[in-house]
Amino acid sequence: MERVVLYVNPLTFPIAVERRILARLAGRPVALAPGGTDRAIVWSASPEAARAGIMVGMPVYQALRCCPDLVLLPPRLALYRRAAAALEQILRPFVPVIEPHTLGHAYGDLTGTRKLFGPALDVAARVRREIWGRLGLPVTVGLAGNKVVSEVAAHMLKPEPVVDVRPGEEPAFLAPHPLAALPGADAPVRDQLARYNVARIGALAILTRVQVEGVLGRRGAVLHARANGIDPRPVQPPARREALRAQRTFGAETNDRDVLAAELRALAEQLGRALRARGATADALTLRVRYADHRDAEGAAPLALATDLDVALTAAARRLADRVVARRIALTAVGLVATLGTGHDVQLSLFEPPPPALRRVDLNAAIDRVRRRWGTGSIGYGTGDRGLGNGRPALTIPLSPVPSPRE
Repeated sequence: MERVVLYVNPLTFPIAVERRILARLAGRPVALAPGGTDRAIVWSASPEAARAGIMVGMPVYQALRCCPDLVLLPPRLALYRRAAAALEQILRPFVPVIEPHTLGHAYGDLTGTRKLFGPALDVAARVRREIWGRLGLPVTVGLAGNKVVSEVAAHMLKPEPVVDVRPGEEPAFLAPHPLAALPGADAPVRDQLARYNVARIGALAILTRVQVEGVLGRRGAVLHARANGIDPRPVQPPARREALRAQRTFGAETNDRDVLAAELRALAEQLGRALRARGATADALTLRVRYADHRDAEGAAPLALATDLDVALTAAARRLADRVVARRIALTAVGLVATLGTGHDVQLSLFEPPPPALRRVDLNAAIDRVRRRWGTGSIGYGTGDRGLGNGRPALTIPLSPVPSPRE
């Protein structure tokens, strides 16, 4: 049975969502960027803004020079996530297996559904009509025998809203496209291959796997297979484990490690408060960062003990940062995701004192009580030891009058 994989590509998804709400934005150059400073980085740009020379990753002040009529809006990630969830709900009646990709984008597996839903091309056209009719979002759809080819097909700048790549046509379809269109061929990979005059997918495909591995290492084997239209990855729905998220978009790009450490501590404390409020713990932590050139990096690690403690979450986040933040490019955003675990019960020893993590439970409970009464900024950890575990809480005197004992 032939595999049929669908890829849904909403065109400039965040800006399309904003235009659905604000009709005055139609036809105007629009860009999304954090507010507060003209050195913030453009997060997304409409086709009109792109034609004016505005690119993702460009500083706001430079974008305004290119296009003085540019409409700048702050990103509203919660709104975009709701729209992405609504788009996925539209897919569900027609696509049995859905794998969310990036925000608003998704893979779908239509293998074996012809008798139930009809030809895959008809399903793709119907999905597109439903999304436009119910959400008002323009999308293109790619159809192919695997994930990588369907994704490239959906990103083609062609008038056809649905691009169908038939079995056996994958190498010929991919060959004329630039390497930037191939998933996994990031800027460092393209720079390495450019030294050998390899700028298009077809030029990579005609090399032998050994030659590509000699330049790119083990990663080269995967890219060489993809350039030839081979991708065995299945479409997999995400694991249904609940998670809590905390994120921050910087007002200006930064590569200051102290600033990053402070933000990670604030995000870890935010997650810790949310976990304790729910009576839950986290057994894994994921760090996501976005660079000024709009490229993302991500890393995850399990926690030795499921925890809801600020200090443990901060230490884990900073260990992840040492591994994930490896480029010399400034950062524009950072986020933490705590995967909820089943608990943090620990077998205590009869003869040894309780471990430090358990002794900090009462400390965190006391800090939460102070913050509920006086506000989040009323108390925090000292920074003399960089907050990695031995810092003591520092109390900030509130500006409001201190209540009398009778109160």
